[in-house]
Parts: sequence; C-alpha cells; structure tokens
Amino acid sequence: MSGLGSWLWGTSTLDDAIDRATSELIPVGSEDIALNLEICDQIRSKSAPAKDAMRALKRRLNHRNPNVQNLTLSLTDICVKNGGDLFLAEVASREFMDNLDSILRVSGLNQDVKQHILKLIQNWSIAFEGKHHLAYVGQVYKTLVNDGFNFPPKDLSLANSMMVDTQTAPEWIDSDVCLRCRTAFTFTNRKHHCRNCGQVFDQGCSSKSMALPHFGITQEVRVCDGCYSKLTRKAERAISGGHRHSASMNNSSRQSARELADAELQRAIQLSLQEVTANGHSRPGYVPSPPTKWQYSEPPLVDRSSRPTKPSTIEEEEDDPDLRAAIEASLREANAPKPSAPVAVESPRTEYAGPGYSQSYPPSISQAPAPPAMPSYDLEPLESDAILTFSQTINQVEAQGGRDISRYPAVNELFDKANSLRPKLALSLDDAGRKERKYLSLS
Repeated sequence: MSGLGSWLWGTSTLDDAIDRATSELIPVGSEDIALNLEICDQIRSKSAPAKDAMRALKRRLNHRNPNVQNLTLSLTDICVKNGGDLFLAEVASREFMDNLDSILRVSGLNQDVKQHILKLIQNWSIAFEGKHHLAYVGQVYKTLVNDGFNFPPKDLSLANSMMVDTQTAPEWIDSDVCLRCRTAFTFTNRKHHCRNCGQVFDQGCSSKSMALPHFGITQEVRVCDGCYSKLTRKAERAISGGHRHSASMNNSSRQSARELADAELQRAIQLSLQEVTANGHSRPGYVPSPPTKWQYSEPPLVDRSSRPTKPSTIEEEEDDPDLRAAIEASLREANAPKPSAPVAVESPRTEYAGPGYSQSYPPSISQAPAPPAMPSYDLEPLESDAILTFSQTINQVEAQGGRDISRYPAVNELFDKANSLRPKLALSLDDAGRKERKYLSLS
C-alpha cells in the first residue's frame, strides 16, 4: 500500500505540498486552508503514507523561522482532526512527540511557538484519552506538567475525542475466492479489492466505481456491488430527505413571513395611534364645537374728578376732541379680537400733521368698527395626521392582498377618529368654496 501511495502521490510531491502550506512567504496569521485540507485528504485516503507526512511535518518544525513553525503546528492539528487513525498513530509516536518535547526545552524559543506547542499537546492528550495506542501523548503531557511548564487553560470544545474520530479506508484483506460469488481466483479471474469495505472480489462482483468522500477519496475508485447499492440508496435517501426538509422549510418560511407581515402591520397601526394620541401625557382628538361669537368691548370711562389737577396746557390737550377720538380708536383696535380669516385691505390713510398729534392717526372724529372675525374650519396637523394614517393603513392592507381588516382592532379606532372629523372637514370644504367664490367676484 505504501508503494502504491508513493506511485500515486509521491513523497516528493507530498513534501512540496507541505512546504507550500508552511512557506515563509505566507503572512503571519494567515493559512492556506484549501491546501491544508487537500493534504489531509491525501493522508486519509492513504494516497500519501502517514509516516511520510509525519516526517515532513517534523522537518518543517525544526525550521528556525517562528512563522514556519506556527504554520506547521496548525497544519499538524488539522491533519490530526482529519487525517485518520493511521496519522494519529504516527503523531502519537515517540519519534514525533520526543521532537516536540525537545523543541520546548530549547532556550530562547519564541513564546508564540512555545504556547502553541503546549496548547496542542494539552488538547491532544485530552482527545486521546481511552485510546491505548495513543497513550504516549498523555505521558508527555504529564511529564511536562511535572517539569513546571505552564499550560494554557483547558478548552474542552477544542479538546474532544469526537474531533479526531475520522473515518479512514479499511485495510485490504486477502482470499483465494471471491467473497461474494465464491468463485476461485485464477490467472484469468483476477482479484480486485473494494475501496469501501476492503474485501476482495472478482471482476463480475466489483465492476462499479464511485467517489468515497467519507474516506477523503474524491476520485472514482473500484467498489463492490454490495457497497455500491448501499451507498447509492443512502445518497438517494439523503437527497429526498433534503428535498422534504427544504419544502417544509419553504412552507414554514412563507407562513412565518406572513405572520411577520401581520405583526409589522399591527405594530405600525399601534405606533400611529400612539403618535396621534400622545402629546406629553395626553393629546385628545378633535371634539367639534360651534363657532364662538366675538363680543366687542368699549374703552373704559375715566372719572376725571378723582384725577389730580394738571397744568392748563395738559388739560387743553386732553380736551381736544381729535386727540380723544384717536385714543378711543386705538383702544378699540387693541381690544378687538384678531380674526383668523384674512380681512379686506384697508384704503390708504391720509397722514395728518397737525400740531402735537401723531401722524399715524387720521383727523376724523370717529372710525368705522372692525369687521367681525371669520371662524376657521381648517384641520389641525393632528387631525390631518389621523386621516392620513387611516388612509395609508387601508392602502397597505389592500396592497398585501386585502386581508380581513377585522383582525386588526386598532383599525377600528383609527376609523372612529377619522370619522369624527367629517363635520369639520365638510365645513372646511364649504368655507374654501365660499372663499373661492368671493375671490372670483372680487377679481
């Protein structure tokens, strides 16, 4: 078998692959994962002898470059987890472990390399527990602990026996007859070994070929008829099970997407209601009320008898009728309510420059009363937001297929708020039409 592996893969080719995977040109902290896994497959499929792989790794561990040593340790750990039982036996041999022990005791060893070696020895010793043919790793670990080496904290997720239980192709057996049809082997009826079970068959019972990825064999190799039927049925069951699983996953994903859409719509409605009904602690909705009539107030009467005596010049000014009329007009203008609707533009005033009078008042005795304020029926921003929220919610439900709106109780609350604004909205439309007609008549 070793000779067949050398003929297919070749020791020099394996050495070259390991040299490229642990090259000095690879940046620190990087690895060629694809090449590392390719080396593992060659070892597990027995295309490359496990002993030759172990010796190539040991040669790279003796390199003086710390980066090369760390890359070699990482590659060794990957091969331990994926290389199969034969490679595990070579790693646990005295030839390899004693070399690691010797490297640890070198003075001036790089600390990263030292901690890496201690971590791997500790993990391997835990993973190899209960396997007598790999017990030498545990002995080396105990020796290092007794010699005072400080190991890092144990990580049981990495140090697990399941991590190193990899399937390898079985060893070939020999027989004088075919183990399926019991036909004796002759010069013309030659022996053929099944790569899956390792048993020997004749040409009629081992004419099939297929890849064996569970053994790391990616190319098609010879298998017996029994193994071919068993592996084919297993692959078909895996494919059909995957289809059923994917179909159920699709159905559940569609159902969960629909439920998620409903939940998001319900949440959007609740948020809209919170925005409509939240202003500090409370923000009540619109309550229609009849328009209020403005009442006009007259300027207060002044009792001159209670006022102190003033100089004659001031009394003459106060007895002036023009000044009194201007003051009364100003008071009426200040006390009158401000209309919310726009008022007609007043005619330009004629400035009066009489002595001692303000030039902003006309010399007339009285002024026409201000026009009554027009009530405002415009919607407040809060009221407009309630109507728009209800409209957008209905549009969103229709866009999602027009599902039953009764499932969303918050929609009813939005409808009530929007419906309560109908009287004011009608008044607003009438007021806008009246203003439009007024504007057209003026123009």
